[in-house]
Amino acid sequence: MQNRFDKNFSLSHLATFASVLAHGRIAAAGEHLRRSPSAVSRSLGILEEKFGRPLLTRAQDGMSPTPVGGLVAERCGIIQAEFNDLRGMLVSGHDVGVHDNASLFHMHVDMSRLRALVAVHDFGSVKRACQVLGVSQPAISTSIRHLEDDLGVALFSRTSTGMIATPAGVSSALCFKRVLSELRKMEDDVESFEGESSGLVCVGGLAYSRNALLPEAITRVRAQHPQILVRTVEGPIDSLITGMHAGEIDVLICAEPNKELLQSVAVEPIVRDPMGLFVSADHPLARRKAVSAEDLRRYPFILPPLGSITRALLDQVFVATTGRPPEGAVETSSNAVIRYLLLNSEQISFRSRIEFNAEELAGRIVPLDLGFPLPERTICLLQRCGVRQTAATNDFMAIVREVAAAGRER
Repeated sequence: MQNRFDKNFSLSHLATFASVLAHGRIAAAGEHLRRSPSAVSRSLGILEEKFGRPLLTRAQDGMSPTPVGGLVAERCGIIQAEFNDLRGMLVSGHDVGVHDNASLFHMHVDMSRLRALVAVHDFGSVKRACQVLGVSQPAISTSIRHLEDDLGVALFSRTSTGMIATPAGVSSALCFKRVLSELRKMEDDVESFEGESSGLVCVGGLAYSRNALLPEAITRVRAQHPQILVRTVEGPIDSLITGMHAGEIDVLICAEPNKELLQSVAVEPIVRDPMGLFVSADHPLARRKAVSAEDLRRYPFILPPLGSITRALLDQVFVATTGRPPEGAVETSSNAVIRYLLLNSEQISFRSRIEFNAEELAGRIVPLDLGFPLPERTICLLQRCGVRQTAATNDFMAIVREVAAAGRER
């Protein structure tokens, strides 16, 4: 997939394009931007060259967007709204100092400066940011200083151990991540126009999706939409949701998390997931019938991470049946670690009934026959509220729904 925006691309070209659409004419846009008509025309030419097709139709009564130009204009509007939100947060959070007419708020900024701030924020170090971005330390430092001078606030506190983002720096980093995400989606929108869906889909997935949904969904996506690239991201649910809010993850497939994590998140249930308690085939309880919760308490558990919905379900079952949660010396969601521990110890794991299909068929890991019921989880698609997804992401989610529906029918 072609990268149309190099690292030094200036968002001012997009601001110029948006201004021409708003004012209808190059001359009027130039007056508004305090740029000459020739400079405005050059910016439009740069954009149209990058996208490889016209973005505006020119007529006597003014200019209007082509179909592709309409896609670009919509993303421009989202980017401008992100900068407007940042301005509101910075102005309301500081009594003095913030330049509410900073050039950044008008999209007059290079992508390199946005990337520089995001990298320093994420790594807490100019040196590490240089290594990741492949640029010099003076270039990173200059970008940060320029942004601070433009905004009128400090974005980082300089310490002997690194760079610590100020509240203004944290807000700016979130805004910049979303802007960079919209630029990526803008490219994908154009690439998918009048053709096959194309572009990157970044999906966060926990254990169920990695084992039950994602492999089959990716296989079908590759067969039906070969121009789509699927990137998977793993990690704790709170980190994945944070990444989704930042625009770094397009969609999550996971058990429905605690409600406090779902602010500004759209939740779409897609399938019910029955749970089981698993042990190795040679475990003392493996061939017992109607095993009680008290029988299970004699053995250690491989506990799901504290705070996860799976851990909450497990604790609820045991508190209801025995008066206290199960105990264990291991807390993990790693499939590889859980499999190894099950096969090499007498520990017990609370997992999806789908997760150990291969091991069950091989007779190595088995579900216990229980004398009490276990709950089910609801597996959901999560998206940030109000986000405009690309055609590639929409096609990917449609296939995930198909795979989930097929699983319900089996």
